[in-house]
Amino acid sequence: MFNRVIIDMGFRSRRAAIVPLLTAQHKALCIAWAHQHSHWIVDDWKHVAWSDESRFQLYRADGRVRIWRKPHESMDPTCQQGTVQSGGASVMVWGLCSWGEMGSLIRLETALTGM
Repeated sequence: MFNRVIIDMGFRSRRAAIVPLLTAQHKALCIAWAHQHSHWIVDDWKHVAWSDESRFQLYRADGRVRIWRKPHESMDPTCQQGTVQSGGASVMVWGLCSWGEMGSLIRLETALTGM
């Protein structure tokens, strides 16, 4: 009964969004940076390059994928997610982009540290 009431109220079971863990200091620094650049015009931003690194996994290993299915459908291939014992291969990459161009995507052997 409780689940039905929750569903009728518009709630659905979902995975939590994955977000960076930010401390109060991180948040304050982000706000300060935004204030320092709030007066910039488009021409100012044309001289900025943005970079980031990401890891891509061949298989998801967190086990938190959910689906809607009927009780008798557990062995239906459309209701299953395959797994591998080790979590599968992954690759770490780094890249950058700016106003008018994209940089190369570079494969990393280890993660970079922030500056």
